[in-house]
Amino acid sequence: MSSQSLHREPALPSAAFGAAVAGLGIADVFTTAGEDTAALAAALAPHRVRVVDARHEAGAVAMACGSTLASGRRPAVLMLAASDALAAAVPGILDAVASRTPLLVFTPPARPAPGDRILTDLTLADAAGALTYDLPGSRAVGTIVADAARVAEEHRLPVVICLPDLHAGDGTASDTGEVPDAEPPMDLLAAPMAAPAVVEDLAQLLGRARRPVFLAGRGSIRARAELEALAEQAGALLATSAAACGLFTGNPWSLGIAGVLAPPDMADLLDAADLVIAWGCSLDGWTTRHGLMAPKARLAQIDLDPAALGLYQRVDLGVAGDCARTARAVQQALPAQDGYRTTQVRHRIATRGHWHDIGYQPMLEPADRIDPRTLTMALDAILPDQRTLTVEHGPLMGHALSYLRTPDAGAFRLAGSRLGLASGIGAALARPDRPAVTTLELDSALSTAADLESAARLRARLLVVVYDEDQRQHRGEDATGRVADLTLIAAGHGCPSVVVRCAADLSPLGDWLAAPEGYPLLLHAHITPCRWWAEQLTDAGTP
Repeated sequence: MSSQSLHREPALPSAAFGAAVAGLGIADVFTTAGEDTAALAAALAPHRVRVVDARHEAGAVAMACGSTLASGRRPAVLMLAASDALAAAVPGILDAVASRTPLLVFTPPARPAPGDRILTDLTLADAAGALTYDLPGSRAVGTIVADAARVAEEHRLPVVICLPDLHAGDGTASDTGEVPDAEPPMDLLAAPMAAPAVVEDLAQLLGRARRPVFLAGRGSIRARAELEALAEQAGALLATSAAACGLFTGNPWSLGIAGVLAPPDMADLLDAADLVIAWGCSLDGWTTRHGLMAPKARLAQIDLDPAALGLYQRVDLGVAGDCARTARAVQQALPAQDGYRTTQVRHRIATRGHWHDIGYQPMLEPADRIDPRTLTMALDAILPDQRTLTVEHGPLMGHALSYLRTPDAGAFRLAGSRLGLASGIGAALARPDRPAVTTLELDSALSTAADLESAARLRARLLVVVYDEDQRQHRGEDATGRVADLTLIAAGHGCPSVVVRCAADLSPLGDWLAAPEGYPLLLHAHITPCRWWAEQLTDAGTP
């Protein structure tokens, strides 16, 4: 489709839009560099809202996701400057939907030339799983933004809004003079509340359990206090999916990550459970070890999305509702009990609860390679405890998930493929008081190298750790045996880098941490092939 077919007049933001965004406590608006960026910055500057330019739309969404989770503030705002930009943003929107990240995405309408046929913008966003609205031009901009933020937070999803025009000086989306709708469409949406009868069933199920375990996913990351209170009353142990890593950091009854990456003793405690309650957790194969976890336990699942109940694993009880509200309701109907919380269990967790507590046999390391566990444990020791961590989903993510610790759930994000670098930038900008770390593989670093320029331009205090199992076998190698030089690529984008082949090569991290001003640093780590978590599944005969 030609760019001429989507020609439009630029939809520039009004002063009312800037005031509405600032009124929600939003500090950053993410967009892509283009002709409308200057006007957007001008509208937001009086309200001290920063405009952050990314080099591509999917990266802008990923930055917004990282910022939202790391800051713990209201949903980040994404402003698409061109009517055809939504299609390019879809990979990021898909990741935001999967990670249940509230975002506000504003897009201008497509303006096709006569006779052209195009896919409706909002149809595309709706297919990605976002909540979408094509709002009437008469609605006040402040009302639109406030309603969208409320819905995004309630459903923990991105909300994509097609705004006809933001030129009007009267604070409306157009200058038609029409009377706004008395009941805007967003008022019809509310997150599902668990039915009282189902809450009673869940309370009875928990009351009969002797070894209950709560398994929390990313749909429950804002329900820590409620889940811990209910778990204490029920005597339940706590665990998380990989995506909710760090949610129960510091709790003495936390088993850490369940599933494939669970340390052996913690996996044994999980397997002995007689009841597992999944809170905002999809129960996919990675979390349940492809159905091998807790084979004799009854299984309950709570999720905002009714369609998620029993999607990957058969459940004995499915509850459609908000995790925090459901936990509070169950607590009121449940008497206190000791459950799974014994002195022996607590001691086992304290002494064998983390991979750091368990020795390993280092891989035979050639002179130019380092065992990824040795590397990651060294990074964990060097970095301060207060950090943010973004791990990109992929075959090598187990190293960072197992050996890099996070202080809380807000300091962690499991990003989608090819989105880890941009997401880490968003986290670094949201929390400049903490060093940010993002881990990814060589393929991803090469394909998203443009984000290195964004990190350098924005002076993000970001450590980019690239795990490279075998550069010589990378499919970027040509017939002459040459491979892409990541160090040169990073330098060309303004990002300094260090090649890591042994623990001593990490010494430049001291200068990076001590620098008075933030800047990105890339570590190109040549590691020995080691995916020990996959061996567990092979040994168990899991497909």
